[in-house]
Amino acid sequence: MARGESEPPLRDSGTADFLQKKGSIEMVVEIGEQGTQRHTDLREELLLSSSTIQQRLKDGKEQGIWEQRLEERGDVAAKVYQLTSLGESIYENAVAVELDQLYPSKRDIIRSVNNRERRVIVDSSPPDADWLADIDMEEREPHSIQQFLQQFGENSK
Repeated sequence: MARGESEPPLRDSGTADFLQKKGSIEMVVEIGEQGTQRHTDLREELLLSSSTIQQRLKDGKEQGIWEQRLEERGDVAAKVYQLTSLGESIYENAVAVELDQLYPSKRDIIRSVNNRERRVIVDSSPPDADWLADIDMEEREPHSIQQFLQQFGENSK
């Protein structure tokens, strides 16, 4: 290994397999950005089901990417997850390719598309349809969507 190069953080295929699962690297980035995160923090931010987040938290802990600990939040002790040195190395690699900037924009675009799809359903339904109240409309700022799309325009030149 050449001088100044750091040792690659992954040592086995199990960790690589874990990181290929939906949301795994995104969770590394989210925890790395915030320092610590609770399950509920991740659920609020990420576009993953609660059960998927729970499974990834369990698997990531088993892979040694993050550790679970208790953190005082107000008057309660909250179960939080914090990156280990392995997790920090993966996080640094993700930041190097700007995933920390792309993930929030990606989530905003997906939320915007989902909202527009729901709008099509609402607009295509009779106004007295009893199911309309069950359709949750979530508004998002288009500014971050434009920034995300501009990155692709700049990179494709």
